[in-house]
Amino acid sequence: MRRRPRVQACLLVATALSSCAAPPTTTATTSADSGHARDAAHPQDAHATLDARARRPDASATDGRADAHADAVSDARDASTHVTDARAEVSVDAADARAISADSGRDAPDAARDAARDATRDATRDATLATDAGDAVADDAGVTVPVWGVFTSRNDTSRTGQNIVETALTPANVNTSQFGKVLSLPVDGYVYAQPLFASGVRLADGTRHDVVYAATENDSVYAFDPDAKGKLLWKKSFLAPGVTAIPAADTVDPFDLQPLIGITGTPVIDPTSATLYVVAATKEPPSQMTGPSYVQRLHAIDITTGDERAGSPTLITASAATSSATTVTFDPFAHLQRPALLLANGIVYVALGSHGDVDPYHGWIVGYDAHTLAKVASFCTTPDAMEGSFWQSGDGLAADDQGNVYGETANGTFDGVTDFGDSALKLSPALALLDWFSPYNQAELTLNDLDFGSAGPLLLPDQTGVHPHLAIASGKPGLLYVLDRDGLGHARPTDDGQIVQTVPVDPNTSVMGQELGIFTTPAYWNGNVYVAPVNGSLTQYTVSGGLLSAVPVNQSPRTFSFPPPHVSISANGATDGVAWIIQGDGSYPVNPAVLRAYKASDVTVELYGSDLAPAGRDTAGAAVKFTTPTIANGRVYVPTQTEISVYGLLP
Repeated sequence: MRRRPRVQACLLVATALSSCAAPPTTTATTSADSGHARDAAHPQDAHATLDARARRPDASATDGRADAHADAVSDARDASTHVTDARAEVSVDAADARAISADSGRDAPDAARDAARDATRDATRDATLATDAGDAVADDAGVTVPVWGVFTSRNDTSRTGQNIVETALTPANVNTSQFGKVLSLPVDGYVYAQPLFASGVRLADGTRHDVVYAATENDSVYAFDPDAKGKLLWKKSFLAPGVTAIPAADTVDPFDLQPLIGITGTPVIDPTSATLYVVAATKEPPSQMTGPSYVQRLHAIDITTGDERAGSPTLITASAATSSATTVTFDPFAHLQRPALLLANGIVYVALGSHGDVDPYHGWIVGYDAHTLAKVASFCTTPDAMEGSFWQSGDGLAADDQGNVYGETANGTFDGVTDFGDSALKLSPALALLDWFSPYNQAELTLNDLDFGSAGPLLLPDQTGVHPHLAIASGKPGLLYVLDRDGLGHARPTDDGQIVQTVPVDPNTSVMGQELGIFTTPAYWNGNVYVAPVNGSLTQYTVSGGLLSAVPVNQSPRTFSFPPPHVSISANGATDGVAWIIQGDGSYPVNPAVLRAYKASDVTVELYGSDLAPAGRDTAGAAVKFTTPTIANGRVYVPTQTEISVYGLLP
């Protein structure tokens, strides 16, 4: 991301504030009738865009007023864009300081700490001013879009899992004396999807709200206001008379997800249009000639009301040509939409795999135009064979700054030509295969159900050294595969020496070791990478000069069995980092989930556990496997079987 000089922030804020002095009379909204086009390639950058598609409501409006409105919205957009840039400077400046310190021989930790402190102070000041100015102009212009949020799984399309603008929660106050469960938000089904969050959503009555969104396996989406004691703002159900979520017993693997299959993959929000995209699976009444229909649809709904956007929903369909001039067709009954949705390039990417490992199935990615919901691209991992699922334990596909799409496939046929089981893939925005990597022992991995793709890819920030653009892949093998995104490495017959690094976390050497290894995308914060394998600790590595530390720098004393936790990070720039996990081992499927927090700079320090609070005060709902906590504006949202359990500072 391009860095703005801080002096420019003051100019942007001054411009935005001056725009508020003369309120334009022309209104602009992002309702369905004004369209919901997508300009931002990445949701983490898109949150700063307050462009409300300024338009003249009638021919009598003067050009001057319309131009003034457009200028006001543009100024708000620029001011809010600086929020992202200013916050991003924190980590960049700290990294620069470490590099300078190393070169000059000064004490690197002291220099980095000083730089982080100064950068955090300046960025927080600038971001606060820019956000306030953007809010003022947005309110004046009638803009409904949020100004900040967790709009996508793991916070951004690099899938880092980090929220670096959290100022309320720190290692000093996340403890059982000051922090605990503050709300229960009841829902009608299991929540596998990560809760999403939008700050400053303007509703039809003109009021602005912080909103948390939850999607359930009973095909419902909820919008709650956590600042109003969890008030339900709206609920959207995709069911109808005779239309239900799919009973798990109907599927070929009734023990994978229980008891219903409806919304499984985490939705994604486009803040520029105030639209939430979600895939819902349903069982529908039989026709006269056939049995029940099993359907998957992509919905686009208004985040302020839950209403469907124009042209929504659309059926998930796809097909691919084989080498023998036949066609393989996507079967909505045989496939599960498990990975989080990805919004990039103005396209919503939907990745799908299987229910368990019952053939026939393939891995699919289907792309839909975010404005029209027209299908624009599709990709099949194994058109000439079978398997090669995308599931990634619920984590999403990733996208780089050029809009290229990255994913990991699970066990399946591999030939390096048309079929790519157990592979890391790089695809163009139009889903053309650009590059790939597959471990040398791919055949063994597939034979023993050691899915390479039981985790999703992490795209690291740009590094110094000969490999500036890195991705980390992982999975049941229990290794971190450090890949050069400019050349993933393809495959070699006897080793993986062509890639940047192979770092052992908890190598899985078992036969049929389905429940061993790594089942989560690693998290990143401030030069650290975090991951928790099955039967292992929360493990912390450092990354510097384009290389991971060969061994962990810190490990939690506590270990975790299956299902292992997914890691999220909250921090105020490069300071006050907290690593959060939801512990489900020993709990899933009947006992409470356990929220734990660790000091992100040293994960040997456990700060908090919901099971450690007195008299069961902080007990969460029953655990769901492979869930990710969401941290936003001083609260932590934990998805469970019956509620979103909400944690924060105690009154």
